[in-house]
Amino acid sequence: MANIAFGNKYFIFSKFSSIPKTSKIEADRANLKKELEEFNEFNDSDELKSFNELSKYLESNEHKSLVSTLQKDKSVEEGRIKLYETQKKSRQFKSFFKFKNSSKLKEYSAIAASDELAKYNKLKEITSSANFASEKNKIEAELKKIKEKEKQKESKDAKAENFASQKKELENKLEGLILQESEYHKLSKSRNIKFHYKFGKSQRYIDFLAFQKSKELKDYLALEEYLSSAEHKELMASLIEREADENKKIKEHTDFKNSKKYKWYLDLKGSTKFDDLKKWKVVFEDDFSGKQLDQEKWLPRYYWGDKLIKDASALEHDKAFPTNGKNIETGGTLKIITKREKTEGKVWKQPFGFLPKEFEFTTGLVNTGKSHRQKFGKIEAKIKINFAQPVNYNFWMVSENNLPHIDILKLQKKKSKVDMGHVYNASSSKQGPERKMAEYSGLDVSQDFFIYTLEWSKNKLTWKINDVVVNEQTQHIPNEEMYLVFSSSMTDKANGTGLPASMEVDWVRCYQTA
Repeated sequence: MANIAFGNKYFIFSKFSSIPKTSKIEADRANLKKELEEFNEFNDSDELKSFNELSKYLESNEHKSLVSTLQKDKSVEEGRIKLYETQKKSRQFKSFFKFKNSSKLKEYSAIAASDELAKYNKLKEITSSANFASEKNKIEAELKKIKEKEKQKESKDAKAENFASQKKELENKLEGLILQESEYHKLSKSRNIKFHYKFGKSQRYIDFLAFQKSKELKDYLALEEYLSSAEHKELMASLIEREADENKKIKEHTDFKNSKKYKWYLDLKGSTKFDDLKKWKVVFEDDFSGKQLDQEKWLPRYYWGDKLIKDASALEHDKAFPTNGKNIETGGTLKIITKREKTEGKVWKQPFGFLPKEFEFTTGLVNTGKSHRQKFGKIEAKIKINFAQPVNYNFWMVSENNLPHIDILKLQKKKSKVDMGHVYNASSSKQGPERKMAEYSGLDVSQDFFIYTLEWSKNKLTWKINDVVVNEQTQHIPNEEMYLVFSSSMTDKANGTGLPASMEVDWVRCYQTA
């Protein structure tokens, strides 16, 4: 189990075996970042904008009114079509049009338009009239008188001839009338005339004529004419097209709404999945990909030594001299190398100041004392320790006045015992700084790169390894700007066994709340 010490008090935490692999953490972070980018891209996309506009439109009174009007108008037209089709298929209308197209009606119509019927009707009118009978009777009476006078022979020869001429004239007139009568009677017995009058008096023909004059048929024929018109066809085409357009919009909206992508978006939109990513914005970072150390970002010596003597320097307890960048390598990672190497350097010693000293070992450090400082936020780095005793490996932060001082990673005597905590001066009444440290054991930090994180708020300090919380402190929280330091050092006597050793930093990032 992991032993965690706060001063003289120890607590039991779970084994470091529960800490996930760095590769998984970085893969998860990369995937989360990519997913957030995809989310933001989709959130800002034209397709989502169009969908939202379409949603707004489909919920609007404009759309609802249009759909209602289209449905109503289409229903009216479809009702007309249905009525027409129903009437057309009804027995009454089928019987009417069957009779209308029958051969007998065509024959009747042909006879009705014939000269024969016209002649018959004319003769009928003539022979049936009172004048015709009166004229015939008058002629017959006059002829009778002439015959009687001829029998009496009372007239002279000249007068007799005059009777003959008058008689002949009357006989011719009578013969004409009889001939008309005869022709009428002959025509009245013809098949065509008989058929015409019989058919014309039939109940079917009478019903046909009555229905032909009916409002029902008039309305039907008017409806038929309308349904065949360009007006109706254009109206139906327009209604169908506009309805199809609205249905297309509804389908597009439904398909998009039910799509995996939109459901994914909604799930994320209402989740807290990206809260941590959104919470932070990068204010300082380096991935050490350059061939040389970026000295715009990093000072390769102690900040106070640089400030006071413009040169590299060591602290009084240092056994290895932190050279001015000679023990620093970059090109994919920042590597701080500690090795056996004789050199001479300056050491800060109270109360004398900087004094020259010979060293058997050299090492290195970098800090952001001139480039970046921050109060609160998140600070993290991906680090691997190539462990050798008695080298100390440190990732820390320090204020302008050296206190407070936070150890994000401090590795000393064992590669499986990590110290984390901070050093501060709680009050002027106490002599020397106070420490609030936590000790973790069980994780071999030399086996891989690990991500060491400090989250620093007004009321809490939280340490993490590969995103697993391993320490929290809520007392004496620093409230001033601090800068970053990566360093390797030696504070105990050593014979150089196991050297060279190194501390590798793949990347470092500093965040502030967004």
